[in-house]
Amino acid sequence: MISGIVLLSALTFAPPPPPLPAEPAAETAKLVASLRREPPSRTAYTEVRFVRMLKRPLVLHGELGYGGPGSLSKRVDAPYRETTTIAGNDVRVQREGKGERSFSLDRAPELGVLLSGFSALLGGDGAALNRDFSVEAVQRDADWRLTLKPRSPALAKQLSAMIVDGRGGEPRCFTLREADGDASTMLLGDLSKAALPDPPTREATAGLCGESSR
Repeated sequence: MISGIVLLSALTFAPPPPPLPAEPAAETAKLVASLRREPPSRTAYTEVRFVRMLKRPLVLHGELGYGGPGSLSKRVDAPYRETTTIAGNDVRVQREGKGERSFSLDRAPELGVLLSGFSALLGGDGAALNRDFSVEAVQRDADWRLTLKPRSPALAKQLSAMIVDGRGGEPRCFTLREADGDASTMLLGDLSKAALPDPPTREATAGLCGESSR
């Protein structure tokens, strides 16, 4: 299960990347550029994880932080307390009541690709995003969706797609769809306060993100 911005499993090194793809379409690049956040920025989130091994979806509440290219953080406030920070090549995870864990992205290069995707989105860098993902943009009035599919075969075995739903210049949801059928969705900003059924369902979560209207 890929939890938000942290992939817990160790992944093997991928083969050398293919030649750089063509630049994204002008409209797609313009949409990505509109997502740029001036660091440091922080956003409240509610994350819903749908995992086959769990009897019911797991719901997390906390805050995401963007400190600039290569600098990300994720704080979980409930149902437990944990902070994950990524700075350059270093990842640190500190959970309340447990010692700090740290590792280098060199051990998990595909995790580095995933994190670079988040960083490129928050940095509004369409060219950087396009290097690691094929990018498809769909817009309907003020609503839009970006569908990102990994170019790396190794990451594609883990992650089917990363989907960003938004309105205007604001991302509202980050969804990770995994190759094994598991998925997680982060509801961002004001949407993090939205009411969810108990237990949450994929349909209800997708509806909040606007998927039902597409």
